[in-house]
Amino acid sequence: MKKKKGKLGSAARYGARYSSVLKQKVNKIEKIQKRPQICPQCGRKSLKRVSFAIWECSKCGLIMAGGAYSPRTRIGLAAEKIVSGKGSKEEVLSLLEEENKEEKVEA
Repeated sequence: MKKKKGKLGSAARYGARYSSVLKQKVNKIEKIQKRPQICPQCGRKSLKRVSFAIWECSKCGLIMAGGAYSPRTRIGLAAEKIVSGKGSKEEVLSLLEEENKEEKVEA
């Protein structure tokens, strides 16, 4: 008989160990981490995680440093907007506030 995957997805491998809240967080992170991301150079969904914060495009060969679980983080996006001058002060502050809220919720 086939086992049914519940809310935990890939984190079900931990069985009865650890709490369900932690396993749900692991599942959420792994969903983001494992799916193909959009390459900033060629625009295709072929960017994959090689190791911690290292991302490689299988089509154009781009190797870049990014976030631990996704190639672009909110803080990185805010920094890009500041450097390029495209983002207004309010946009950048709202991105940073969202990041702080998420950190407080996770802690």
